[in-house]
Amino acid sequence: MFRWGVIGTGNIAKTVCDAIVKSGRHEVVAAYSRTAARAAKFAKRYGAKSYTDKEDFFADKNIDAVYIATPHSAHYLYLIDCINHGVPALCEKSFTVNAEQAKAVFDLAREKKVFVCEAMWTRFAPFLDEIKKWIADGRIGNIKSFDGKFCMPLKLIKPFVPERVYRAEYAGGSLLDLGVYPVSFTHMLLGVPDKTVCDMVVQDGIDYADSIRLYYPSGVSNLYSSLTDLTSFTGTVYGEKGKIVIPNFTRPKKAYLYVDGKKVESKKGKCGYVYEFDKCAEDIRAGRIESSVMTSKDTLEVMEIMDECRRQNALEYPDKVERL
Repeated sequence: MFRWGVIGTGNIAKTVCDAIVKSGRHEVVAAYSRTAARAAKFAKRYGAKSYTDKEDFFADKNIDAVYIATPHSAHYLYLIDCINHGVPALCEKSFTVNAEQAKAVFDLAREKKVFVCEAMWTRFAPFLDEIKKWIADGRIGNIKSFDGKFCMPLKLIKPFVPERVYRAEYAGGSLLDLGVYPVSFTHMLLGVPDKTVCDMVVQDGIDYADSIRLYYPSGVSNLYSSLTDLTSFTGTVYGEKGKIVIPNFTRPKKAYLYVDGKKVESKKGKCGYVYEFDKCAEDIRAGRIESSVMTSKDTLEVMEIMDECRRQNALEYPDKVERL
């Protein structure tokens, strides 16, 4: 059993921890919250210890690694805390609110030789291997582009989605919660674009929708995220000879292969939260200081793309959120 301490006790933490505990390969042994009642309630759910004092939490020798599931605005400081206490950390996406913070975290992690990783669960999905095999086998030829939408009218599904999504002081908005998925997926396939163009709908200090175009020598990837629209979550990988359609690319479990306009094959597979925890546990036990799947380079380059999107739309969070 790999033993996790959890910082942040909201709904996403419960959903994720329920899944990893169910696997029988992980357990939650400690929970930290600044609010005693929240920490105690969450800890009781897993038979764990609750903490409201950070030093006591980090002193718990039963913790093998920490899972950070707080609002984005707190990721940077908690990551720094983990590293300075020598405790490995898996932090929810988006890793930090900007690339400068992400770089500072990875630089300190290398200096202190402590494992840190972004919990972009899509990249850890076993089913991605099937999609990558189609690509590696040349079934659609060289990749030209990726189009993907991730749009959810989050106000309609409260209380699962908290108010922090709509508040600038928590680095809320569409980009860091939803847009990061198509950006990261495109980066996984095609790397860093030659040019980024982004149009945002901004109100009250947050972005409600993002239309992003990533330009590569092979073509243009069109990405869209929104807190107000409801669309399919379909992602499409376009190649020279065909395409791969992924009905829900954020949690890929099935895909369809088209060649010359005809569907020639379909596949189903697995995706879930537990796989990123499995892989991180494996990396930590092997003494690695960064993920073998979601590398520091991957996270930094994705953050830089999102920084450019915000720069073009003059979207800045409060200084206390952005600074080191």
